[in-house]
Amino acid sequence: MLTTKTRSRSFLILVLLVTLIILYLTVFKPKQPEVRGTVVGLRQIEFQPFPNFMLNITLVVVVTVENPNYAGFEFKSGTTLIFYRGVLVGQAPVMEGEVGARSTETLSVYVELEVSTITANPNFVQDIASGILPLESSTSVQGKVTILGVFELNASAFTSCDIAVLLLSRFARATCNSRVST
Repeated sequence: MLTTKTRSRSFLILVLLVTLIILYLTVFKPKQPEVRGTVVGLRQIEFQPFPNFMLNITLVVVVTVENPNYAGFEFKSGTTLIFYRGVLVGQAPVMEGEVGARSTETLSVYVELEVSTITANPNFVQDIASGILPLESSTSVQGKVTILGVFELNASAFTSCDIAVLLLSRFARATCNSRVST
């Protein structure tokens, strides 16, 4: 037969367990971080069609990581890739880091483009004549959220952008899409 003291302990353990489950399902349940990539613009562009052709381009890609969790989000180093007409013309690392609980971190990535690869493309002359250099970017980051040292959520984020570098005005505009998977 159970004593009153044993019943009280059992009831207290049950209440504590139910409380922890409710807290996990409502407050502490790991949520997906939101990762967005945008092309802010050009850090450097040198374009001179005449008398001697010259082209140097460095893009600035900004990666924003928003963490809605009550624990930090640690992410590993990732990569930003830039493509011209489907061919890789630049890449840069996204450094590893951590985003604090319920906060947002913004990372800037500078990507210098391989102009020799761009100019070797058969569409290059036509693009220069139009004044617009079409590029695509992709950024990927992987990380995890650990709550109370027990509950863990792994997440992979991918952002892709269609970029138009306006050569004469030395400006870039972009349309980006992001997705996070667990």
